[in-house]
Amino acid sequence: MSVPLLTVLFVVALGGRFSLDRVGLPTYGVPDLRVPGCILLVLGTLAWYARRWTRGLRRSWPPPMVLLFTALIGVQLVSALWAPPGARLGKAGWDLAVLLVLVLAAMALSADDPARAARVLLALMLAAALVYTLGAILTGPQAQGRYSAFGGGPNVFVRVVCLGIIAAVTLGAARRGWLLLMPVPLLAAAALLSGSRGGLVALVGAAVAFLVLFAPRIRLGYLIAVGAVGTLGTWAVWTLLTRVAAATTAVATTMAGNRYSISGVQQGGFSDRRMLFSWAGRLFLDHPLSGAGLDGFYATFDVSYPHNYLLALAAESGIVAVGLALAAALACWRGGRPWAAASREQIGCAVAAVYVAIASSFSGDYYDTRFLWIFAVVAVLRPTGAPSRPHRSAVDLHPAVDRPARGQLRSDRAEMS
Repeated sequence: MSVPLLTVLFVVALGGRFSLDRVGLPTYGVPDLRVPGCILLVLGTLAWYARRWTRGLRRSWPPPMVLLFTALIGVQLVSALWAPPGARLGKAGWDLAVLLVLVLAAMALSADDPARAARVLLALMLAAALVYTLGAILTGPQAQGRYSAFGGGPNVFVRVVCLGIIAAVTLGAARRGWLLLMPVPLLAAAALLSGSRGGLVALVGAAVAFLVLFAPRIRLGYLIAVGAVGTLGTWAVWTLLTRVAAATTAVATTMAGNRYSISGVQQGGFSDRRMLFSWAGRLFLDHPLSGAGLDGFYATFDVSYPHNYLLALAAESGIVAVGLALAAALACWRGGRPWAAASREQIGCAVAAVYVAIASSFSGDYYDTRFLWIFAVVAVLRPTGAPSRPHRSAVDLHPAVDRPARGQLRSDRAEMS
């Protein structure tokens, strides 16, 4: 039952704030599809846990990272008490509640076999990345020649695609299957076509984390081959897609020169990131202990969020929230050690969490960190072990210990005689 429920969890997390009116369909009184998704996920998880209890399986305690994350969500919700007028408390509170539900459900559903759960989540992410890439290619370039899919912006699109790259490389390394690496050039070219500089910087950081965590387990020749083939394939696919876009659409695909050149970055002013960061810093200096309150950045500056996760925490919930977030990150690293004992799929989840953490320094709000926490909790979990009360005898549970081999039994009788 855990695999279907993990699929439901992944779909709810991937869908984000998706509503049917974005694709031209009536909402049928449900403006936010996360409501039925969370209800189905909670009921299914409770039923799954009830089935485990009836079978006498051991209860698993939350790891320290999950406890610290829960405390962080609690501090953020409490900060709504001193939020300034104009704060969107309903929207922000609902986002945090859904985020907590997703992380706790991921912990519950992955506790028995975290390696399998990691494999399922990575496979789903790879499939989603391919669907997003095909959707973006069929839709064509959007504003400024940048690509995106299904109504989400380029920053959302690049996250899904880059997480798909991490999933493909991880599954290829774990299964030693070269076929799983074939989508990497297409996904890498799609990431470039998104025009998201922060997403690509985060991918470089994730590659460093991949090398650090996977170095003892992967041969150097494999890494060199993947890098060479991936680079050449990405260049070929990038060239093909840009030429097709230039020939079939009225939008001149000059996005590479506008987004990735030094002059383009200087003219764009880093997309106003420096101004947003300075505003968040000013708000934190005005309220260093408690912060300005939940969604106080929007209420103060009429901008949704500062596009930096830690700065948003500091500005709206103060130093306590920042300390809890950093403590959760440290607990994640310590909880996963020794990483050599983790499966390759779990290490891939840790790399995916690193990617989202770095990407959240350039774009996104609180809810956009959901895959950071989901992948992190799956990465640090370890199997819960044997059932707490066995239904069979100890002889059935441990035949190698309690049932001597026939030859050994005959030799013991001979010695006794």
